Amino acid sequence: MIMNSVFDVIVVGGGVSGMSTAWKIGQTGRKVLLLEQGQLGKEASHAAAGMLGAQLEVAQDGPFYRICVESRELYPAFAEELIEETRIDIGLSHNGILQLAQSDEEVESLQARARWQHEAGHATQWFSSDDVARLEPALASTRGALLLPKDGNVCAPALTQALEVAVYRRVNVMQGVQVHDILPRSHDVDVISSAGTFVGSQVVITAGAWAGRLIEAAGFSFPIYPVKGQMLKIRPQQGLGIAHTVFSDHAYLVPKKDGSILVGATEDHHAGFDKTVTAAAIYALLANLKRIAPQLATSTFEQGWSGLRPGSPSGLPLLGPLPEARNVWLAAGHFRNGILLAPVTAKMMLAGLEGASGSEDWNTFLPERLTERY
Repeated sequence: MIMNSVFDVIVVGGGVSGMSTAWKIGQTGRKVLLLEQGQLGKEASHAAAGMLGAQLEVAQDGPFYRICVESRELYPAFAEELIEETRIDIGLSHNGILQLAQSDEEVESLQARARWQHEAGHATQWFSSDDVARLEPALASTRGALLLPKDGNVCAPALTQALEVAVYRRVNVMQGVQVHDILPRSHDVDVISSAGTFVGSQVVITAGAWAGRLIEAAGFSFPIYPVKGQMLKIRPQQGLGIAHTVFSDHAYLVPKKDGSILVGATEDHHAGFDKTVTAAAIYALLANLKRIAPQLATSTFEQGWSGLRPGSPSGLPLLGPLPEARNVWLAAGHFRNGILLAPVTAKMMLAGLEGASGSEDWNTFLPERLTERY
């Protein structure tokens, strides 16, 4: 039981963003409380495929692209620090992402992306259809593919486990606590919860798909909402498999260090907080697996699951203080990039809480700026 109710920082939400932020702030010696309504890391973070697709699905150079690359570059040191503190390997793999082209339009689009990313100083490599067949013989025929060699993936369950151990060593943690109200005052913030009232000099809301409710509790309205995604895991027969993460318009395949492959993911913007795993979604994922990699259709099916990603109308995360409550911070709306952006989110929150001025790229994601676009 936590006897003292006054803290330097209260972090509300224990996914990868919340745990990373609490851990990094706790390393500075500040007194931190992390509140989680369920179990640490058991929502979208645990359900994620763990892709670190910094150069994936980005139409042009800009602030979002640059913070994605920045966060990917932070990952090796982030992973090493977690291993040093917890002895847990998060399965960081620099296997690259191979994005498939199935039409002339996709070839043109991917080659255009390769050009501007190369001009921005980031590695890309184009493969012809024959090259793809030699590189990944389990795949169906393609019109070619773009390889992003520095992108990779982590094991999301291992990452959440490591962060849980890390935060318990650095901060006060309470699980199974519902936050009812967040009441900003001139110099501090009251957090009223099922476990009592806590007072923080600063509060950081990192509650994923549930962040919208907490923002409303603080007296503001930012449209953060759940986006349901379903996925599954297979284990290929011996001698079969893929070396790279494979991404197409139909599905993605993420090989893990234990030999399994994750297949994802559906995207439902209207499911609300329903996490039911449906036969229709599993059927669609398996059909797309066979379409992309027919040799893997003989794999063993291991499990299916769902998660609720935190969506926002802009598709961009909101990172910074609320406009009229500068001691309440928001780190939410990461959508499909929560795992990728965890290190840079923690870095940005810590820098902001310490009073450092953000870069222009970072400032792009201030809630007051993104609200103007809604």
